[in-house]
Amino acid sequence: MNTLYSDFIQKHLDILSFRDLAPKTISTCLSYLDEFLNWVEKELSGKILSEVSYEEIRIYLRYLKEFRKLNNRTINVHIAQLRDFYLYVLHKDWDRYQVPYLHYDQFLPKVPSVEEVNEIIDSISNIKHKAEIALLYSSGLRVSELCRLHCGDIHASKNFVYVSRSKNRSDRYAVLSVKALDILTSYIRSDYSAAKKDCWLFPGQKPDSHICTQTVYNILKNQLDELGWQEKGFNCHSLRHGFGLHLYEAGTDIISIKEAMGHKSLSST
Repeated sequence: MNTLYSDFIQKHLDILSFRDLAPKTISTCLSYLDEFLNWVEKELSGKILSEVSYEEIRIYLRYLKEFRKLNNRTINVHIAQLRDFYLYVLHKDWDRYQVPYLHYDQFLPKVPSVEEVNEIIDSISNIKHKAEIALLYSSGLRVSELCRLHCGDIHASKNFVYVSRSKNRSDRYAVLSVKALDILTSYIRSDYSAAKKDCWLFPGQKPDSHICTQTVYNILKNQLDELGWQEKGFNCHSLRHGFGLHLYEAGTDIISIKEAMGHKSLSST
């Protein structure tokens, strides 16, 4: 962390915390700010931040694009956090015409078919990993939501999963398929018989911790490698896309799909 501008970093942290942003969002904003401050210290000889010109900011953004090889969407996140830093910490106006957001290409996601999803799940031998991937798809969960589930969030008798504090800061109920429930039941009986309602559904390696998102990403990636499906372009979010698309193909109306996926906006669905 940059030490020359440590006071500014602390002020920025205070504002981010006051806005009640998610810890991951705060961490990302601080890391991006730290990168900018290190660049100012190195390339502009520790110039007073309020005197850094828009032209110099654009030079920094070109550095991110041409030297760091960041994509335009990531650079836009850098721009957003710089704007917030200037507005909330430096109390300086931000001219969006001087530092406009970059255009970026949008591509359709790679979505597995129902048959491909079943083949992935059926090919996983580790019952805990099988349960994670099955639940990820069958309930349309985000990876972060899957990792934070407690055993008590699974309501087998009513066939739903309680998801608390999702991405849009709201609770919801997700569907629980018969196949996913069968796999979960096998996992609990064989590997997690001491589980209680307040325990993490998928514990991590450290005491009282849940499995981390990167572990889930690695589980699916390794399974795709084992199947020889590296070129298909699937990832964990592809399972969520598949959940929504397969519901639509089965005749489910778009509003119901929106609620099932926990989208705040219908346009996202």
